[in-house]
Amino acid sequence: MAFAQSSSDVLILTILANPTLRREMESLLRGTPFKTETATSAEEGFRKAEDLLPTAILLDIDPALKSFETCRRLRSSKLLVQTPIVMLFSRESRDERAAGLSAGADDFIEKPLDGLELIARLGTLSRLNTQRLLLTHLTRFTWMVDHALEGYLLLDRAGSILYANERAIELLNLADDFTGIPFVNAVQSIYIPEPADAWSTWLTDPEPCFLVQPESPTARATWVIVEALEMNMGADYQRIVRLRDVTERMSIYQDMRRFHTVVAHKLRTPMAIMVSNLSLLKNKIDRLTPEEIHEATSGAFHGADRLANEIRKILNYIDAPLSLNLGEPTRLEQLPEIVATTSKLLDMEHVAVLLPERLRPVTIALTPYALEMIFHELLDNARKFHPARTPSVEISITQPLPGFINLRVIDDGLNLSAEQLRQAWLPYVQGEKDFTGELPGLGLGFPMVAMLIWKAGGTLRLRNRPDRPGIQVDMKIPLESTSRQMERRATPYRPD
Repeated sequence: MAFAQSSSDVLILTILANPTLRREMESLLRGTPFKTETATSAEEGFRKAEDLLPTAILLDIDPALKSFETCRRLRSSKLLVQTPIVMLFSRESRDERAAGLSAGADDFIEKPLDGLELIARLGTLSRLNTQRLLLTHLTRFTWMVDHALEGYLLLDRAGSILYANERAIELLNLADDFTGIPFVNAVQSIYIPEPADAWSTWLTDPEPCFLVQPESPTARATWVIVEALEMNMGADYQRIVRLRDVTERMSIYQDMRRFHTVVAHKLRTPMAIMVSNLSLLKNKIDRLTPEEIHEATSGAFHGADRLANEIRKILNYIDAPLSLNLGEPTRLEQLPEIVATTSKLLDMEHVAVLLPERLRPVTIALTPYALEMIFHELLDNARKFHPARTPSVEISITQPLPGFINLRVIDDGLNLSAEQLRQAWLPYVQGEKDFTGELPGLGLGFPMVAMLIWKAGGTLRLRNRPDRPGIQVDMKIPLESTSRQMERRATPYRPD
């Protein structure tokens, strides 16, 4: 088994059969930075060389060592292929240098040995070997990075790309001549960076951000987390960027969150209706009138139908990877009913919806399932942060821009701190105690809302109310027609 030496050791293996030469070598190297290990036979020398992996090997040209055969054997070892081999030759046997070169020797030192020449040669070999090892480690590291599952880039001070591994080239769809391309431009050519406020200052203050490719009719949303490590060494400034594709994790998190909501709220009511009516029939059927039996039976069947319908929705949700396939996109006229249903489940009475008549026929890119999740998270959060847990919530819909609608949710609870507002949408990861899994952000429901809005190609903003205590969430949601026009970039990014 081979053991690597520490950086402070410069180990020289000497293979010397002549005892006089061994004593001379030990005397010359005593007190120098070189640590020596001696072998007295060819077999011992080969074994020690593979075990110790020395900085250099000094091999005497001596018939007792079968030196040229030993040199060829050392050079053929995979462990020693780059270890310098220096052969010691006598002045009268200069013609043997050609045979040594043919056997794989790198250098020669004449006998009798000159101490200054020996130390100088060994110092040169040590420096060359250190550089060779660094180059070898760099080659190995480059190979590992090039084949990593995560994307890695190296940026200069201006934010231009100096290096990108294969995964980063794939995630950013870079051309072969990507060197010098601005990283921010390459990202924005195919992704929507979120949260927008954090991304706007990313070059000067690189906070973790999501890079989102919105969902399309043929592909689910893509999620990439971008993180940076600063390396400021005076004038030589560089930034290492890591791209992590978390699409699978985000999809699993969304599925788990949705399933948790469905099981907790949608299945409980029909199950309770069915079980209560069946229990009544079981325990009191002998004392019930035919009308009461009919009423209880009808109630049980009603609960069973509702339960079966909700289970079918769950199975459809599991079977369909894209929310665009989970029913038809929502017409805004459906929104008041969705809000009312969610409010009832959360036992919230003071929730108002302000929907202009002219916007009622408008169809947006989110399905009723997605809107149910959004309102459930926002309303439940408003209740949690209200001192009395009885907030008044106002939901208003406007259309200030063509192709999008603005949906604003405001409550009268507590304000969030500046740190909470800053971190609410950031892709930090922490556990959620209510179910198994991971989620980004503070764990207050905001990340789920962000996921649903961002993957539809929309944007959102969270802030404290300007007029009184409470939270204001502004969501810009694309219309269905706008969402259908969002196509993924197929050609690599090139600057204009």
